[in-house]
Amino acid sequence: MNVVHISNTPVAGSPGNIVSALNRLTEIRARHIVFNSSAYRTRTFAVDIDWKTGREEAHDAIAAADIIHIHQFFSLDETFGPGFHGRFGKKKVIRQFHSAPDLWAKGDVALASRIVSENIPQLVIAQGPERYYPFARVVPNIIPLHDPRYLPMEAQDGLPVVMFSPSGRTSAWKTRWETKGAPQTLALLRKLQREGLCKLHLVVDTPHDECLRAKQRAAVVIDECVTGNYHLSGLEALSQGKPTVGYLDQRVQGQLRKITGATELPWVDVRLEEAEAPLRELLANRRLRTALGLASRKWMETYYDEATLIQHYREAYFDLFEAPHRFQVPRFENEGDHWLAVRLPNHHWSARRNARVPFGRAFKALRAWAGIR
Repeated sequence: MNVVHISNTPVAGSPGNIVSALNRLTEIRARHIVFNSSAYRTRTFAVDIDWKTGREEAHDAIAAADIIHIHQFFSLDETFGPGFHGRFGKKKVIRQFHSAPDLWAKGDVALASRIVSENIPQLVIAQGPERYYPFARVVPNIIPLHDPRYLPMEAQDGLPVVMFSPSGRTSAWKTRWETKGAPQTLALLRKLQREGLCKLHLVVDTPHDECLRAKQRAAVVIDECVTGNYHLSGLEALSQGKPTVGYLDQRVQGQLRKITGATELPWVDVRLEEAEAPLRELLANRRLRTALGLASRKWMETYYDEATLIQHYREAYFDLFEAPHRFQVPRFENEGDHWLAVRLPNHHWSARRNARVPFGRAFKALRAWAGIR
């Protein structure tokens, strides 16, 4: 079976990890076509087929494919050119989501509904966006645990290095999902740095390979403590045996437990508002950091092995041919299920945001001081 993955951007390296695991660990042959490999400027990821320089190879990969696996929501014909979608013929098509629908809908309720209810089989990562796609099958993001860049390495001597790699500059309280709370998180980390407790390594606009190697030398890694979500960067840090600080809401925890079979989860699970005291203890206690790091790596090896998790994709592909009825089946049984999954966590986030409003001017000043607009 041949599968070609198609994306507008590198999608933070996620499709590349999936394609690599399919080729190494299953009988499925996979390729990945990226329209705009430099979409994140100097924050680059390894690319299989670059549409702008390998168009003929891309057309050949599509012609050879049995399945077209599209990542995210975008118009194929508007992006790749008129008639591009026509090349698919009668091939099976599946779409995978990595973000909440409002990333594209921008508050347009009708468009969000169209995205969610699109009449093709859907997949969604077992992270924060999952709750918005009731017809999508939940699949894991894949991490190449045994790649040398994902293996544990002793942290450098001297002041413990805290690494934080926000993918943007958005405030924690400006948007519900497309943020890692960079201004607020940096304010806390810079405070700890000024007190001589750590050295902050802020990673922005950096090639992914360089980011991975720098993370291996860190003592503590911040995933994201704002939305309740976790990210590929957090999974990478856990694989590298790092104490990984992040906040996972109940829905995300439930999806992680379901897809991995784990009872306990390895993140140092704190909201940003509660993160200062745990960070102080981590920075002051190397033995604690070592113990948590060893546990992180062991958890990933036990519950997040790519050879096991890639089977979710393999099974989805075979179901496209053998059991298509398994797609488009709603995962929420009633309105209460949907409310618990979506509305209740949003209320929690709104309450946290509203509690920060009186400090808005102070945070604005801190953002300016931190060099973030």
